[in-house]
Amino acid sequence: MARRPEPPATTPVRPLPRDDFVYSGQLHDCVPRALLLDRRLSPLERNAWQVIRLLLNGDGVTALPTYERLRPFLTTSPCASQASCETVARALTVLRLCRWLSLARRRRPGSHGQWQGNLYVLHEAPLSPFEALRLDAEYLELLSQSLTHASKAVQWVAYDALQALAEDPLLSTRPLPEHLQRLADWLESATDIQPPPPSLISQLTAARTSDSEGNPTSESEITSPASDSEAGLKAPSSACLRNPKQAPSTVFSISKSFCIPRARETKPATLPPGFAQLRPEEQSAALATLQRVEPELRQAVLDEWQVRCAAGGVQRPAAYLFGILQKALRGDFHPWATKAKPASPPPAPAPLSPEQQQARLDNARHHLANLRELLGIR
Repeated sequence: MARRPEPPATTPVRPLPRDDFVYSGQLHDCVPRALLLDRRLSPLERNAWQVIRLLLNGDGVTALPTYERLRPFLTTSPCASQASCETVARALTVLRLCRWLSLARRRRPGSHGQWQGNLYVLHEAPLSPFEALRLDAEYLELLSQSLTHASKAVQWVAYDALQALAEDPLLSTRPLPEHLQRLADWLESATDIQPPPPSLISQLTAARTSDSEGNPTSESEITSPASDSEAGLKAPSSACLRNPKQAPSTVFSISKSFCIPRARETKPATLPPGFAQLRPEEQSAALATLQRVEPELRQAVLDEWQVRCAAGGVQRPAAYLFGILQKALRGDFHPWATKAKPASPPPAPAPLSPEQQQARLDNARHHLANLRELLGIR
């Protein structure tokens, strides 16, 4: 009997890079109403949020191999097989700009130099600018790049996010919510980027439930009363008559003022020469973010950026500036290039004139003569 030929040896196939998604909300909740009412989002971004939420496992973690798993769900044309990678990237970018999605960490490059994937955090409500800066280390860099994005829609969302960043009065003093603080602590302590353990996911859900039962954490969460008869921030002026509800087309706006301590007067930071080479929108974004930095660090941040750019090697000065600013907001800024140089050695003394040398010699001889006389030495 003829011997069957052995099958040819096959090379092992490397697994595709994957992106891990973590949900920070309550797993049993349906689609948030705020997602549907967010005017910054288009149906594409709303659908992307729901698809990611749908693909979550029971433990609140899902692994998506690159964009391939999302592309069939994000088509914008009828009967299309799948969306393009640009469409998926644009949807994730808008979700990050609107703070519904956070890029918590990037995986390290593998043995072949390619990125192994990213770790995203999906939220049941948009974060505040302060929370986004703490959780998404590249949020300011994304904002800077989106101001000049090829898509006009992304540019509009970026300008809206920039305005929200500049108008947040509690950016530097507001504490991080408990469920996000636990996730941030885990990200800082984790040596490798792996999905959070199930125990942390359950803690996030429990903490989010307790946070939702307390006071609202952002100004946008304070809803206006439908009429003066309902409970609100201001009591009705008269208890005799009950005012009817307004027409549906009427929009209420509640003016809320925050008590912010007056900052002590400090010397304004001097803008470096390279700052004028940035685009006007990049300058506005940088100045708005610079106001949130501690006053004593503002000049050091600008000087560090100028020295780094002048030394060469900085491909995107605006993105690099936003990266330094975000480090300063997180308290991780440590100036390196602008450290004080070691003090120069003291100058050598001037040579003595012949008269000064002779005077020193006579003085030394006089002291030696006195010593000999005291010791009885001739």
